[in-house]
Amino acid sequence: MILDKPKGKSVEHDCKIEYEVEPCGRSNVNGSNCVDVKKSSFPMQNGGYFVYGVGHMHTGSIGTTLYGKDGKVICSSIPIYGNCSEAGNEKGYVVGMSTCYPQIGSIKILDGETLTLEAKYNNNIRHSRVMGLFYFLVAEKLPHHHV
Repeated sequence: MILDKPKGKSVEHDCKIEYEVEPCGRSNVNGSNCVDVKKSSFPMQNGGYFVYGVGHMHTGSIGTTLYGKDGKVICSSIPIYGNCSEAGNEKGYVVGMSTCYPQIGSIKILDGETLTLEAKYNNNIRHSRVMGLFYFLVAEKLPHHHV
C-alpha cells in the first residue's frame, strides 16, 4: 500500500517485488521473438513535473518504460550490461540502467493521471526472481529561473 500523507488517502496495488520469467518455448536461435512483457497501471494522486527517472532490472532485461496518458512515453530506461570480469562490470550482468533527465518543465503529470509501467525481459530462457521497478521524481512546483 502507498500512503499519501498530506491527503490521508491510500492506494492499494497488487505489485510483486520479484517474479519469474518463463521460457517462451519457441526454438528461436537468437530469441528475438521471445519477449516477456509485464504492465502495471497506477493513478498519480498528486501530479507535478517529471524531473528524473531510472529503472531497476535484472539479467535478461530488455528495458522498462513509463507511459503517461494516451500512451505518451515519459521515460525509457535501458539496461547496461557488463563486459569484463572486474567488480562492477561483470560480463553478462546488468551493471546499470540508463536515466532520464528531461528539460525542466517539459513533462507535466496531471493530478489523477494514470501512469503505466512496462517491463520487458528476453524469455528465450527462464529468469528467476527478476524485477521491473521504476524510480522517478516529480516536483510539485518548478523553481524560478532568473536569467
